[in-house]
Amino acid sequence: MKRMLFIIFVISSISLFSELNFKDIKNSYYESYEHETVGKYTKAIRDLEDIYNHYKETYTVNYRLGWLYYLEKNYANSLLHLEKALTIVPSSVEVLNTMMLVYSAQLDWGKVEEIGLTALKISSYDINANYWYSIALTNQKKYEDAVKINRKMLSIYPVSINFLRQLGINLFYLSKYKEALNNLEAVIILNPDEKIGLDFYNRILKTD
Repeated sequence: MKRMLFIIFVISSISLFSELNFKDIKNSYYESYEHETVGKYTKAIRDLEDIYNHYKETYTVNYRLGWLYYLEKNYANSLLHLEKALTIVPSSVEVLNTMMLVYSAQLDWGKVEEIGLTALKISSYDINANYWYSIALTNQKKYEDAVKINRKMLSIYPVSINFLRQLGINLFYLSKYKEALNNLEAVIILNPDEKIGLDFYNRILKTD
């Protein structure tokens, strides 16, 4: 998650409640960021305890807690906070994208697809929403639909490693080996550390 305060929501919270001042809020967030950086997610969550107790109905703290609980693999609490944040800002694609991460971690690809569709109706070319939507389609063997998403995104991000890789993988499953090979070769050239694309590349070579 981008490390930024959503100022409009924080300031509106401060104006409604006077229990915490700006300095206290800032310090709590900064401490939370520091703990997140070193993987201490439980502490990062606790850093925001006081803020959440004062401002339970604000977007910023719920979104951040949703993200931190996701990192902690506490998916139930993550979704609880993300859904609350989405209630506050229904058009938040960043929340929807994080929810897709939560459901993908649980391998609930149907739910990832559903949320992806919602996100794409709001922002049709959002790179994260399209990526996870494509992954969900692939994992449900909807390869033709996934290819359409991959091609759409490559029309504006021609050297995107993620979408080139996914296009190659989906074409592989559709037995379109020549085109798949071309895309996977591009991935391998662009990323010297590529492993997944290389695996599918070698699988195609073995089909000859």
